[in-house]
Amino acid sequence: MSSAGVLGESPTEAAPTPEPEPRFGAATPLVVIVGIIVVSLVTWWLLGDPKWSFTNTSQPAIGADLFWVILAAIWTGFTFGNWPFSKVSQPLSGVLQVAANLAIGFLCVWLTTYVMGSWDPTFSHKTAAGAGDTASAFIVLVGFYAFAFASASWGGYPFEKVEGPTSGVAQWFMAAFITVIGVVIFIYPNFNAHLAANAPLKLVDALGWVYCSIVVLIVAAMLWENWPWAGIGNRHLRAIAAVVATLGGGLLVYWLLSLVVKAVVPGDIKALPTFSASQETAELGVCFSFWGLTWGLVCGAWPTQYSAAANRVIRTVIVTVLSILTYVVFMRFLGTKVLHFPALKGNYGGAPLTFMDWLILVLLWYTVAFGGYGSTRVRRSRR
Repeated sequence: MSSAGVLGESPTEAAPTPEPEPRFGAATPLVVIVGIIVVSLVTWWLLGDPKWSFTNTSQPAIGADLFWVILAAIWTGFTFGNWPFSKVSQPLSGVLQVAANLAIGFLCVWLTTYVMGSWDPTFSHKTAAGAGDTASAFIVLVGFYAFAFASASWGGYPFEKVEGPTSGVAQWFMAAFITVIGVVIFIYPNFNAHLAANAPLKLVDALGWVYCSIVVLIVAAMLWENWPWAGIGNRHLRAIAAVVATLGGGLLVYWLLSLVVKAVVPGDIKALPTFSASQETAELGVCFSFWGLTWGLVCGAWPTQYSAAANRVIRTVIVTVLSILTYVVFMRFLGTKVLHFPALKGNYGGAPLTFMDWLILVLLWYTVAFGGYGSTRVRRSRR
């Protein structure tokens, strides 16, 4: 006990911890979003642009690298909760995590397209038209769902009470197992010349369903507080409900987004022999993923002042409008004129699955790896 306490004097009050505040006030989310878009555009033009990039890398190879680096970002940022990078202060913590994501991502691409590819030509980097790189990227498609689901929808179930990083290791192996099952059933048969004719699900349908399931889990986590399964008391039943809601909801969203695609895509584009409604549904879905993550991680899931139901409806409407507008602008102009993707016809074309995922990677790096570094400042006490 201090001497002040013994003497009955009031102990000296500790100074309150300064509270952070948005650096640019109410405009901070907009400033951050614009910054993410600018960084994404500049890095795209330098590294991924089909015309301007100095890397001279094929689009399938860029897609494989990009997907695996994003998955590595999910591992470090969500599966392991930024461990061990959180032990270091920002911005060094973010720099180290980004470097680790790049190293892990490129290593995984090498393991799949060079090592696995030397055993099985399905994944070989030497296959025509980059089919091996595409097959490698599709492994990650299932991984996106499995690892994001384990962290966001299950909240680490069934290892919630295990301390990190052990819980992260257990969660990683569980999600990896789910990924392998999904790849073996839905992805691999479509890329293997001997199995493609008897694949359980066509690749474009697998792409649409899995990506729409990713949309459901992102929207649920970022906008709905994991409603409706979060309210179930029993953790096992809650976990089962999350599986049913995300995969079943993915089928429903797949159907709904296919209707949107049919409504917004010009008739002459739909008439092209290369047009795939299922493919475009996934392309639209990635726009929902970007804006769902942005609205949760950058905009703080605004609004929060109304009832839970009203908040969810408003957030969903905002994200839906932004996503559809983004897809339309991207395909009608941005994809071909600004990002230099090949056109399907005239100015129409592009690959949102590539560039929107590029945006998502920059978004995750800034908000998760760097913790929004620079977007807040310490509130000065007023006397």
